[in-house]
Amino acid sequence: MKRPLVLRLREVRALVDPDGSLRSFDSLLEGRALFGFEGLWFYKVQAGVVVQALRPDWTVRAAPRAAQFSGKVFDSVEATQSITFFHGASAGYVRRLRLRNSGPSSIKLRVIGLADPTASQLGESSEGWGSLGFNAFNRDSHVAMDEVSDPPSARVVGTTPAPARFFMTTNRSRAQDFISAGELPESTAGMSGQVLILSLHDLDLAPAESKELAFAFIYNPARLEDALSDFRRLQAGESNPGKRGPSFYCSSQSISESFAWAVSALQGAGLRGYLLDRYECVRGMSYVDAVGAASALEGSRKLARKDGSMPHSSEPSMQGVLETSVLLQAASVHLLLAQDKKKSRSLYPFLKRLAGALFAASKGYSISTEPSLPQGWRRHLGRGHPTGEVPEVTLAAAGALTWASQVARQISKSDDAGKFRERAEMLADRVKKSLTDDRGFLSLCLDSSGRLRTDETIDMAIASYRHQFLPSAEQAAAHRLMEKDFETPYGPRTVPTSNQVYFNRSYGSGQLGGYWTRAALAHASLCYRIGLSGIGSLELQKVSRLVTEDAPKLGGSPGEFPYWVDIEGGEVREADSDPVAAARFIEALIEGELGLVPTAEKVAFSPPGASSLKWALASDIWAGELATVFVGRGVGEAHAFLSGSKVECRKGTKFAKAELLDLPSRGLHGVSFSSPGQILCIGNATNQQARSTVTFSPRGAELSKHLSVPLETLDPAKATWAKVASLRVLPTMSFEASLGPNEWKAFRISTA
Repeated sequence: MKRPLVLRLREVRALVDPDGSLRSFDSLLEGRALFGFEGLWFYKVQAGVVVQALRPDWTVRAAPRAAQFSGKVFDSVEATQSITFFHGASAGYVRRLRLRNSGPSSIKLRVIGLADPTASQLGESSEGWGSLGFNAFNRDSHVAMDEVSDPPSARVVGTTPAPARFFMTTNRSRAQDFISAGELPESTAGMSGQVLILSLHDLDLAPAESKELAFAFIYNPARLEDALSDFRRLQAGESNPGKRGPSFYCSSQSISESFAWAVSALQGAGLRGYLLDRYECVRGMSYVDAVGAASALEGSRKLARKDGSMPHSSEPSMQGVLETSVLLQAASVHLLLAQDKKKSRSLYPFLKRLAGALFAASKGYSISTEPSLPQGWRRHLGRGHPTGEVPEVTLAAAGALTWASQVARQISKSDDAGKFRERAEMLADRVKKSLTDDRGFLSLCLDSSGRLRTDETIDMAIASYRHQFLPSAEQAAAHRLMEKDFETPYGPRTVPTSNQVYFNRSYGSGQLGGYWTRAALAHASLCYRIGLSGIGSLELQKVSRLVTEDAPKLGGSPGEFPYWVDIEGGEVREADSDPVAAARFIEALIEGELGLVPTAEKVAFSPPGASSLKWALASDIWAGELATVFVGRGVGEAHAFLSGSKVECRKGTKFAKAELLDLPSRGLHGVSFSSPGQILCIGNATNQQARSTVTFSPRGAELSKHLSVPLETLDPAKATWAKVASLRVLPTMSFEASLGPNEWKAFRISTA
């Protein structure tokens, strides 16, 4: 790891450096750090001499909401420390340390911790030391702090068990001197100002003995009493694991892991400063964080210009046609997913204003963009960005109006629905006739001089991703981007290497030849839409390999959706994870792999029969309600099982309830659907044969009438059920399941 690992939970994030220290704990909602630098140092105390350990060579295991560091301090001491979010009324995090003496002799260890609770700069700067004033009071097991502000927020820094002493200072150099010496003065009772807090623990470890410490950092925006109450619960050993949240498991472990990282990357995406990126995220957010998506939409209403348009992200005084289109489309999809006419009516005036702005921008059924500003997705080119009529912008407007017409139809605004649809069709027709070249490829733009720019770039796929308009052009774009000169290990690059005029692997942040993750994912989504679901799923596997395996090797962080990659230079460029790429990854899985389609009348799943993913299980996906769906494939057919009251499935079996199964074998995932009847679906995500005990609770009153019931399994090729065992009816039932590599099976509890 060369960059900090970023952990996210709702509006907070933790930046964890490769040495295990915390760079900062930030609130994106407040736009500041809540805690600054924090870390631990290890020492051995022998005959009164204090010896500091060298920096361990940590092995890092990362998840979207937790990080674990394992290594050795001194030859015989195994150290494991983890960083997790604190779940409670307050925000914060907990560092847990476990030390084990693996040597033959007893050893005395010392652990000194340093925390800076007064930093306020967001964690992109590693030099963001204290800038806030506090009144800090030592309470032996913790230090309680009131921020000198109005209203006074509160922080608690505490440990369990309590340290030998807490020492406080406002002098950074003095604190570092104490760390170098491995000694602290006597405890400090209290202090005011920009306070640094040091703690000291002395531990005696016999051979094979282990001891654990926990360090808590808790913030409450209103009351110190609430922060103290949360710390006391931590002292008492009470745990709150937090909500499970949405999940996606499938026959590709890397895709399953990448989905979790994508959900994490969207935490706080509605607070992003660059408006276009914020709006691009809303559609994907709607599937995994409906509350966050609704909040982002509500916040956007306040930013609308007088003419109803949204401001351009690079120049707020100018109209942003793409910003307006993307937001209108995202808002429309969000409302169609909700299937709530009352909600649609409340937001409809805003949608109509956005649509009105697009009508005004498309007089004559064409959209000419402002040449002085970057248009379309290429916002990093200092010069040379597409100008004039840009297919991506025009099709984005057409797509937005098409979705808006569905919302209008949903709430019986038939006149508006007709007008929106007509304008969308006219804009799409303009692209077909004037912005497509003789070969059937979408152009880059029709520039202000009237010249049709026919460069073959990834813009063809991005424009087609914005709106379904001409099957032949969409097929041409999808297939052209799969040719050798576009190819990279992770999907198509932005400009082919064969373009001798424009290709440059790094100019304009790689937008003239580098690999942009968000652009490649637009191509994957396009492939799903035009019936190339096998290719779309293979591209998702390539992207997921980048996220879970290759990003750290290329200088990024585990779980990072890179903005762009310099393929020839072998380097991930730009820090942090790209939320737009994360949102499109989720879109491709939910809309492409599972075939979720919202319309004015209903929300329905229609998974494609062909895919490189043999099975997929999505849990707690928002489709107007929390829905769970399992898709298993065989002989070119998709077999779907889902739960929900509003959502439908065009080919599949629908149930009222679903419960994820806790399977003991690693890589196996399962779900129990019930009412009517009960079906259990199990999938193997590993490349090896797997066997597991499947334990479940029987659902359905009819089971109580039987002493035993048949267990049946589905034959996907014949779409028939066959008995494989008989189960005794008990409060908790179980059976053995054996699955081949990446295989799935469905079991039915039969009462027939």
